[in-house]
Amino acid sequence: MAKSSEESPSRRTFMLIVIGLISTVIGVALTVPILGDVLNPLFKKRDIVWTKLGKVSDLEKLKPLAPKFTPVYFRVKEGWSVNTLPRQVVLVKDVSGNFNFFSNQCTHLGCPLHWDSSRQEFLCPCHGGMFNVLGKVTGGPPPRPLYRWVHKIENGTVFVQNKYVYNPNERGI
Repeated sequence: MAKSSEESPSRRTFMLIVIGLISTVIGVALTVPILGDVLNPLFKKRDIVWTKLGKVSDLEKLKPLAPKFTPVYFRVKEGWSVNTLPRQVVLVKDVSGNFNFFSNQCTHLGCPLHWDSSRQEFLCPCHGGMFNVLGKVTGGPPPRPLYRWVHKIENGTVFVQNKYVYNPNERGI
């Protein structure tokens, strides 16, 4: 029995469509997990950890309204590795004896601040941001006061968490 010329192309076309669909399904099945692994770090929250800052007795020795820059190292798990994140905590004791734990980053673009004792202000070298000793903006482009670290005092020891008091994303820093 002879095949007509119309049956062969339609069978061939059908097989090409089926093979193309199967290849597409396999391609999508392989692409989705790979994209998930590549994009996962963008959406994963960093671990929130506490680290020891020092003894309360040492902090009580600070002079009022005299900032002290203290390095802090947060050990944070990121993927399969554990990284150490160096940060700065600016300790300021106010006149009533309360402690403030500020970040040393400008709230404009995150540049590191330095203390100018002659002006009694934190100055940002990047764009001229200025903050008073209690973290309030006194000049320049910063949109908000200095960030405050989340902290706690347990058994006479001060601990700082790797996030700020006001952190709408609740992500570790």
